[in-house]
Amino acid sequence: MKALSKKEKLLAAAQKNLLKGQIGKAIKDYEKIVEADTKDIRNRQKLAELYSRNQMPEKALETYEGVAKHYVENGFFLKALAVYKQMQKVDATQPEVYQHLAELNIKQGLVGNALTEYRNLLNLYRQQGELDAAIKVLGQMQDLDPNNLGISLQVAEAYSQTHQAERAAECLVETLQRFIPTADLGAVEKIQAVGLVGCPTSVPLKLELARGFLACGQAARSVEGLQEVLKDDPQHCQALSLLAKSYRALADHASETATYGQLLEIDADNLDWRKDYAWALLSDEKAEQALVELEQLKEGFFAEGRAVDLKEIYESITEQLPDNQQAVASLQAIYEQTGEGGKLFDLMSSQQDEEPIADEVVADVMAGSTEPASFGELDLDDEQSSSSGVDDQLSTFEIEKHQEPQQDMPQEGGLEFDDLDLDGIEFGLDTGSADEVSAPGDAPLDPAVNTQPAQPTIDVSGEVEEAEFYFQQGLLIEASQKCQSLLDRLGNCPQAQQLLERITKAGGAPAADDEGEMAPGLAADGGAVGLERLEDRERSRLDGSLNDFRKGLESQVSAEDFETHYNLGIAYKEMGLLDDAIDQFDKVVGDPQRRIDCLTLKGVCLVQKGSFDQAVLTFKEGLAYEALKDGERISLYYELGLLYVEWGQPLEALDSFQCVADVDPFFRNVDEQIRQLRTKLGLDDDNGGSPSGNGSDKNRVSYI
Repeated sequence: MKALSKKEKLLAAAQKNLLKGQIGKAIKDYEKIVEADTKDIRNRQKLAELYSRNQMPEKALETYEGVAKHYVENGFFLKALAVYKQMQKVDATQPEVYQHLAELNIKQGLVGNALTEYRNLLNLYRQQGELDAAIKVLGQMQDLDPNNLGISLQVAEAYSQTHQAERAAECLVETLQRFIPTADLGAVEKIQAVGLVGCPTSVPLKLELARGFLACGQAARSVEGLQEVLKDDPQHCQALSLLAKSYRALADHASETATYGQLLEIDADNLDWRKDYAWALLSDEKAEQALVELEQLKEGFFAEGRAVDLKEIYESITEQLPDNQQAVASLQAIYEQTGEGGKLFDLMSSQQDEEPIADEVVADVMAGSTEPASFGELDLDDEQSSSSGVDDQLSTFEIEKHQEPQQDMPQEGGLEFDDLDLDGIEFGLDTGSADEVSAPGDAPLDPAVNTQPAQPTIDVSGEVEEAEFYFQQGLLIEASQKCQSLLDRLGNCPQAQQLLERITKAGGAPAADDEGEMAPGLAADGGAVGLERLEDRERSRLDGSLNDFRKGLESQVSAEDFETHYNLGIAYKEMGLLDDAIDQFDKVVGDPQRRIDCLTLKGVCLVQKGSFDQAVLTFKEGLAYEALKDGERISLYYELGLLYVEWGQPLEALDSFQCVADVDPFFRNVDEQIRQLRTKLGLDDDNGGSPSGNGSDKNRVSYI
């Protein structure tokens, strides 16, 4: 039998002492072990635990600190987190422990955990009366979560408590500037409440509050705050400008005009104020006076290359004063400066009498076309400004007397989807008029066709094309029935007859006159062949139809139509077309209102595809978004946790679910997820595995 080493003997002795409950003797054994082997971190950690059990907190903390530093230096951050948590249990009044925990959570990307540790540290400093240290912690929290209103307000309050009113006002102004674009009235009101207590005389804060109320549709409250500023400084330009905009929002154009008059008394050469003054006059139904003002400042805008800034107001004046040649001439000059040839042409056309030749040309167009002519279809030169150009453009509409306009025919295999139906796809085909079946020109129709009575209500071309579509898709029975129906109604239709012969050669036969009975030939031979081909081609037919659907529909949707692209993405996802869904969500991700929804749905699609790496990057891109809301953040962390569970990474899943529980312990079944993962990982749990201490659950909607 192999002799035991000194270390093994000491370990055996320590175990015996522990079994006897002699912790003091066991501590001496472990001290000898770690003294003999300084790199034995595992037994050093055991020694720290024994110090803690034996009510020796100072030695326990010192030993734990050495173990934690070793783990950090070697990159074992999760193990270091566990050690610092043990130190918290030994002594919860050590600020350094909270600081280390927060920093390690940040390294692991666990922002929610880090904020929790900072909050605990903040409370500790407040209890100890160390307000300067508390402000420093709040600054770290704000850097970590800049869009958290509660943290920003606490920072401002802390500055007020330390008699730093100016710093408090600066903090509140910065916070307002982040929330004004979202028109969050609740946030503005909370900021006002803190400002009234901490810095009630701050003019920059009052101005920013006025801007916030105006953005939230509370113009009357904006006016109230600005009037307080103007009592002390009647010529405060920024306050006057905001006041004028507030009056405009209230439709009090008389007060708006008077306020801009005050601004112009301060600086009569300010072009923007003068333009806004003209807008106020126009809104107050003083169009002539507004025009006089604009004519005086027009050249200044032209000289600065800002003619486009005058376009909208001159268009409004021209609508109110259509016969005012001065307004029309100025608008023409603006269109020339901005290069808008189409609008210039329309304006010039409306100001001159139409010539007889133009009437004749338009009449010829209307007589020779089934579609109404539209000037919007003209290809206009942007620099065109003369009346001769009008005649040149109109001449392009000339059509020979007997020339028929070319009828647009649908592309082969083209499909239109009137409505998106996940249970079934409804096909439709473009149809033409019955009169357009014949060849263009003056050539007479086929005599055989002319012998039949006119059937203006039958769309021959459309029905033949529909039958052709059925034939191309292998639906021989439907194609045959469609052709037979045409022949029954028209008596003689060469197109239907020729297509019916092709169907018969392909394995089908004409449909019987009786609706519920097939022709004998079809039942004997062609029926079986047609059914077999239908079954064989069904999958490829549906795939081709979906492909045509996507191309046809997406070609009609502009890149800026975010709502349609978003709905398409959801539809594709429900149909299992994950790549197409991801492509649609990528097109909408630029819309701030839909950004997080799209990133979440894209991540879910990537999870369904098994692309876990890309899904993680997608969810983390959403978590890094500056305007992320609390509800969106916990939803993203929850989806990230589900991803890690499916990916087989329980430790990362536990971290993600813990971030959710730190903010909302009742979110869906997060407590159950955490309990299961901790059990799987073999981790202890102080409160039964539930972050909230109970098993209650909220049923919330998931993106999955």
